Amino acid sequence: MGSGTVELSAKEQERLARFAAAFERLGASDYALFASPGTDEHTRRATDAAETAIGSGPRRQAVRSAVGEFTDWAARGYAHGQGLPGTSHLQQSFPDRADDRVRFLASLEHAILAVILWEELREEELGALLGPWAEIVDQAGIQ
Repeated sequence: MGSGTVELSAKEQERLARFAAAFERLGASDYALFASPGTDEHTRRATDAAETAIGSGPRRQAVRSAVGEFTDWAARGYAHGQGLPGTSHLQQSFPDRADDRVRFLASLEHAILAVILWEELREEELGALLGPWAEIVDQAGIQ
């Protein structure tokens, strides 16, 4: 991760680093498992709560920058088949639909918001934002 995270607190940066380390252990072939089926009412409310928690000004900019940086990094991994055992020498892309990538990145964006705003959101909001990423967050030791 780069300079986009400078305005996040030390705790937020630590959680994001732990999530990134857990994310790196995933194979790109696993990414489809984390694509959300769509946004339901619980996720919409949780996203609204996250947007409120972010506020405005430098904090919003820092969070949005961190989310953008992370999703860009993940998209590159998705496109290049990052993490497949025995294929590190290949630049393999996976046959999928653009919709799959969009759902994966939307789900990832929600998870990153949850990780950053961990201490500011209620448990049900965190659960709604994390969705399929809850196990990865648990493996990362984020509490």
